[in-house]
Amino acid sequence: MIKQLEKDRRYMKMAYEWAKSSHCVRNQVGALIIKDNRFISDGYNGTPSGFPNPCEDTQGDTHWYVLHAEANAILKIARSANDAKGS
Repeated sequence: MIKQLEKDRRYMKMAYEWAKSSHCVRNQVGALIIKDNRFISDGYNGTPSGFPNPCEDTQGDTHWYVLHAEANAILKIARSANDAKGS
């Protein structure tokens, strides 16, 4: 149990670091997908490819097209050969 707790803390630290990649001002979020104690995907909140990087408009409201970190991590798995079942 303690060993798993240590791993979970490390994964959370990684998610916090990954969140720093976000271009969002109000809230930066990172997500990791772990399977069998292995990291298989990551993501951070932000705009999809082809959209401008800023997540908020001039009033500070989040654009409708900004994706959650978890959605980005899932989309990344969908484009890969990894299987997320059981993650």
